[in-house]
Amino acid sequence: MRYILISLMISISCQVFSQKDFSTLVSSNDSTYGYSNMNPLKMKKGDQQKSVEYSIKFLKGLRTLDNYKLNYKMRYSVADPKYDRSSVHLTNRFTGMPLNGKLGLLDEYIFLVSEKMDTIRIYVDIYNKGDLFIPKGLKYIDN
Repeated sequence: MRYILISLMISISCQVFSQKDFSTLVSSNDSTYGYSNMNPLKMKKGDQQKSVEYSIKFLKGLRTLDNYKLNYKMRYSVADPKYDRSSVHLTNRFTGMPLNGKLGLLDEYIFLVSEKMDTIRIYVDIYNKGDLFIPKGLKYIDN
C-alpha cells in the first residue's frame, strides 16, 4: 500500500511540474520570430540552467514543414540589441552577475537542415519570459 501511494504521488507531481507540451504550440505568423535577434524566442523557465534545458528540449523537436530534421552545429552568445543597460549597474560581488538577472545576451543556435545544404539560425532569450510560438516554416515533433 505504501509503495502504491508513493508511486501515485510521484506520478501526480511529475504531471503537475512537467515542462510545457510543445506539440500544442501554434506557429507564429511573424516571419522574423526566432530568426532575428530583434525578435527571439523568449524561453525563461526558472533559473539559467532550467531555461537552457527547456530551450534545448524545444529546439531538438523542431523540423521543417517537409519533415527535415535540424542538425545542431553550434551555439553562440550574442548581444541583445534591445537590452537597455541601466545607468546604475549593480552586480553580485561573488559572481559578477547583474542583480536583475539579465545579462543582455541571446543564444544564437545554428542548425544544418538534413538532406539539404541549408542553415537556419534561431535566436533564444533565456533571460526574459514571453509567449512561445513555433517559428514560421517549422513544426514541432515530440522526441
